[in-house]
Parts: sequence; C-alpha cells; structure tokens
Amino acid sequence: MRFTVVLFAFSLLAACATPAPTTPVAENPPASPSPSRAAQLLAAAGRADAPRLAEIERTLGAADITRREGAGTALTYRLESCALLLLFAADAHNEMRLAEAHASARRAGDTAPRLEQCAAEIDARRS
Repeated sequence: MRFTVVLFAFSLLAACATPAPTTPVAENPPASPSPSRAAQLLAAAGRADAPRLAEIERTLGAADITRREGAGTALTYRLESCALLLLFAADAHNEMRLAEAHASARRAGDTAPRLEQCAAEIDARRS
C-alpha cells in the first residue's frame, strides 16, 4: 500500500513538472575567423616545430629592437597598444627558433593584451 501511495505521489509530481526551456540551436553557427599567419606563428612558440627567426622576420617585418646575447636573440615590436617580445633559442641544429612570445601593454596601468591582439596589430601595420 505504501508503495502505491509513493508511486501515485511521484506520478502527480511528474505531471506538474514543467519541461525545461529549449534554446534554439543555430543551423549554421557563425564561422570564427581563421587566425592570421602572425597569430599562428606566435601560437607555435616553444614547440618543436616553432618558427625560425628568419620566418618571423619575413612575416612580421623588421623588429623595432633586436638584441643578441649568448645563444639567444630577443626581438621587440612596438605597436599602438602593445609591445611584443619574442625570445629565440638555438635548436639541436643550431637554428634560432621561437621559444617564447610575450605581449605587454604599451602604457602603464593598461591591461596586457592577448597575443592575438598584438598579431592583429602587426597585420594592420603590414597592410
């Protein structure tokens, strides 16, 4: 008898429950823009297939500041809203490859932009 009462109570509760609202799903979601060549190169920093120094300079142009020290090289690009610091280290074949990429704000107190934002500024400067 108790089982029947519990079952009846659950069926009443289930009948009162409202279905969860459904959110419409877009047929074709908007395509995200493909990252620029500069953004792709910066994203590859530190990987085994990281871009070589010559490839970075060919794609991004001449750096505003170039510093060679020991077995490494540092390039700095000064853009409108960000400064981009690229650090290179020699690989096993003694080729300089992009080891790290850092974006920082150009003005004190501003938040540091993302690498993608700096890459977009480089693309705008190059066009």
